[in-house]
Amino acid sequence: MIDRSKRRRTPRWVAPLAASVAGAVLIGVGYFQFGGPAPASTSASTTLSTVAAPAPAVGHCPSEQVGSLVRGNGPGGTDSGVSAIMAFQHAYYVARSGDQARTLVAGDAALPTGAQIQSGIDTIPVGTTHCLDITPGAFAGQYFVTITEYRPDEVPIVYNPQLVGTTKVGAKTLITSIGPVR
Repeated sequence: MIDRSKRRRTPRWVAPLAASVAGAVLIGVGYFQFGGPAPASTSASTTLSTVAAPAPAVGHCPSEQVGSLVRGNGPGGTDSGVSAIMAFQHAYYVARSGDQARTLVAGDAALPTGAQIQSGIDTIPVGTTHCLDITPGAFAGQYFVTITEYRPDEVPIVYNPQLVGTTKVGAKTLITSIGPVR
């Protein structure tokens, strides 16, 4: 006999949300357990899931390095992978320029065009700020990037971590890939 009674199923998003919250709590506990912030250093940013994060003071994202973690939202540059990632996110959130962001991507990278990046930027409210957490990946030029987005008058959004690849092209370090962490 087949049971056709209606069963109440847990929504599919509950398990990933619970895992994300548990991960954030573990990271926070570890951060405070092992001594808190180290001296100031650099900054960072990226995109994709929603979990509430503690709101920093308006416009505040401390530029710091704690162990191998680099946190911030500065203008970045092209002298290193971390700088290129920060520059890309700065172009996205601060300059709000898809074309400027695309200049930080290697020409042969399978990433969106400047116009496609701009369409994403245009969905973000003006006045939104960001904060990046960047840690090295398993290989040279590879980084795990978590972006926290602070939209005006909204709860902060912490996006799922991304795996960002970078490489030296001439005298510049550029982004070669941006994808989900698997």
